[in-house]
Amino acid sequence: MINFAIIGLGGWGKRLVASVQGKSDHVQFSRAVTRTPSKVEDFAAEHHLALGDEIGPALDDAALDGIVVAGPAQLHAEVATQVLAAGKHVMVIKPLALYRADAEALRDEAESKGLVLAMGHDRCFLPAIDELRQRVAAGDLGRIVHAEGNFCVDRYFGLPEGDWKSDDATSPPGSLADHMLYTMIELLGPVETVSVQANHVAAPVNISDTAAVSLRFASGATGGLTAIGVTPIFQRLHVFGTEGWAEIRNGRRLEFSPLKGESTVSDFPPADLLRCQLESFAAAILGDKPYPVSPEDAVAGVAALEAMMRSAANGAVERV
Repeated sequence: MINFAIIGLGGWGKRLVASVQGKSDHVQFSRAVTRTPSKVEDFAAEHHLALGDEIGPALDDAALDGIVVAGPAQLHAEVATQVLAAGKHVMVIKPLALYRADAEALRDEAESKGLVLAMGHDRCFLPAIDELRQRVAAGDLGRIVHAEGNFCVDRYFGLPEGDWKSDDATSPPGSLADHMLYTMIELLGPVETVSVQANHVAAPVNISDTAAVSLRFASGATGGLTAIGVTPIFQRLHVFGTEGWAEIRNGRRLEFSPLKGESTVSDFPPADLLRCQLESFAAAILGDKPYPVSPEDAVAGVAALEAMMRSAANGAVERV
């Protein structure tokens, strides 16, 4: 049994713990660190977590195999740096950092110490995404020429003032669409240039709740991302190639249309994506299987998001 601590026990941190505690044969959490322990005492007791507000005891705990960082994005790099310095494997819930230089430093530190640096991204474990990977690898789509991603939700209606997600500086315009961006990078390679049009339309806090992003990849392919935080849920990833296209809708349905032949539609059952990613992190620690999001792709995603932040501010096409 691989033993983890979690840093950050807000809504997402709780979901991560609950996905495996008492359910997984491979992973468990034994410790949690959060800013205000009094708010989560009942949850910690229910899930048998040692609880504190300082990271030191977790870094010094020899019984821990790794640490999962699930706090605010602006703290990811700082906390992950401490974890790696303590010689522990680390998973950072996306993004790895807000700035490319910080992400590269984490990658280099992990590599130099032989530690696993994993970026937590649950959508990469969708069965439909795995089917898409297999089709691309088999050449079913031919050469990829374009990709489009839409990530539209209503969650910005409920953002409270002062939340880190309600600030463009820590939740950059278009960053909602990174749910699609990382799969694009995996399949098409790193982004070369970005152009962003963003606006505050309807959210109760002053944040860019609507963004359209144009991408050019180093491979020569183009792409587009739409990120909306004030509309009903709609999620779509569409990849176009010279031999066919594939579209994933709301994570569960994949349609493949070849240049020659009939289209096919596949529906996939729900999967416990959070448990999948934590068990995959554990497998990487044990050396059984590489984590599916490489450190290079995680860094490339941060670099693209940083360029998106610049483009949204100045209206220019930005090189990544």
